Amino acid sequence: MNGETAKNINKRHLESEYMLSIWNKCEDAREGQTAIHEAGRTYLPELSGQSNSEYQAYKRRAVFYGAMSRTVDAFAGMIMRVPPSVDNPSPYLDDVTGHGCSLTEFAGEVLEEVLVTGFGGILVEHSPMAQAVTLAQAQALGARPYLALFDADSVINWRKDGKRITQLILEEDEYIAKSEFEGEEQCFYRVLDLDDMGNYRQRKFIEKDKYFVQVGDDIYPLMNGANLKEIPFYFLGDADELPLLIDLVDLNISHYMTTADLENGCHYTGIPQPWLAGVQLPDGVTLSVGGVSAWVFPDPQAKAQYLEFSGQGLGSLERRLELKEKQMASLGAKMLSDSVTAETATGASLRSTGEFSVLAQLSDRVGKVLSRACSFMHQWAGLPEVAIKLNTDYLPAKMTPQELQALVGAWQAGGISSMTLFNNLQQGELIAAEVTFEDEQANILEQAPVLVAPVANAVK
Repeated sequence: MNGETAKNINKRHLESEYMLSIWNKCEDAREGQTAIHEAGRTYLPELSGQSNSEYQAYKRRAVFYGAMSRTVDAFAGMIMRVPPSVDNPSPYLDDVTGHGCSLTEFAGEVLEEVLVTGFGGILVEHSPMAQAVTLAQAQALGARPYLALFDADSVINWRKDGKRITQLILEEDEYIAKSEFEGEEQCFYRVLDLDDMGNYRQRKFIEKDKYFVQVGDDIYPLMNGANLKEIPFYFLGDADELPLLIDLVDLNISHYMTTADLENGCHYTGIPQPWLAGVQLPDGVTLSVGGVSAWVFPDPQAKAQYLEFSGQGLGSLERRLELKEKQMASLGAKMLSDSVTAETATGASLRSTGEFSVLAQLSDRVGKVLSRACSFMHQWAGLPEVAIKLNTDYLPAKMTPQELQALVGAWQAGGISSMTLFNNLQQGELIAAEVTFEDEQANILEQAPVLVAPVANAVK
């Protein structure tokens, strides 16, 4: 109840505590150079004997190659280039968060979290106005169920009874207004559990003087006036599994350290450094370098030259950078082709299109989690369950002119139906995925009649 105190609410699950630094590393690599630089010595230890100012200059010269960011964007783009397929669609899927985020946009956010950390989860929530009203009354008030994504860092602790979640602690931030123009973010912890009666309960705690104080009363979400008997939270993966791209991240950071050494070496060896021999300068006399200055020494044996860098040191660093860039590219490509099944003639063909790739497995897993979360959201809204499938065909399957000509020829000869022709054209991405056969037929009827060209001239 309001004012209740507790300890250790922010104590992380052992698996989360162990993985936190790994998740943070992956997230920093995803964010790019600014986050990597801000982490300082975490990813770039100082050289022996460097002062702090020397280290800061050393770090500023280092360049972080955005391989992780580009890989995440590319993989998410491959999956999301085709919108998710959905059975039993509803208006709720046009705005799954209650803030204008469509299922497609939300799926993209979920995919990014899975690609970066491999953990986190989706909570199905309901507007507070629905706590003690019927479904019809809730809908009349504009109250509705929605989805909320929690990243790996925000899932603090959990308990399970088999596969059933019995307690879950989530970390959240909320904006607290201090005046008309000022405010601050305040961290709080949401404790979700099943009480002694097995009913789903929510409590909110804030930290105060080394204790955690409950704010507000216990909340018991209802569905059609009845208590829920489960916590509608769906994990995106297992906390003890390493992120899918961890090898790429480690190599990306190793590449960053190599660029620091290379840039540092280029800085010091690239700046002209004069040297003198046989010259004794009077006290207080300095020499200037430049086109308007001349050095004149009375001793004819005096020498003045510039140091020139020689050796293979910088060249070896450049070769290491090239090697690491090739290794990072190889790691990304490997995800598209690694199969978990034995290689057969059929399997090899499917492999080439990514059907059994590691990325396809990830896509399938995310689709199943979204299906469960959206099905619960639909159930809360009095709608049927939903099945969601994300794209697993990552390479555009556009038809060649020869394939198109053969297909049109078979249709003209009566060998295939108009529906088969349409399906093949859609699979070949010559017709947009969202266009139905009926839509296409209506569009054909609306346009002026055209003569069918001979098959040989149908495609140039």
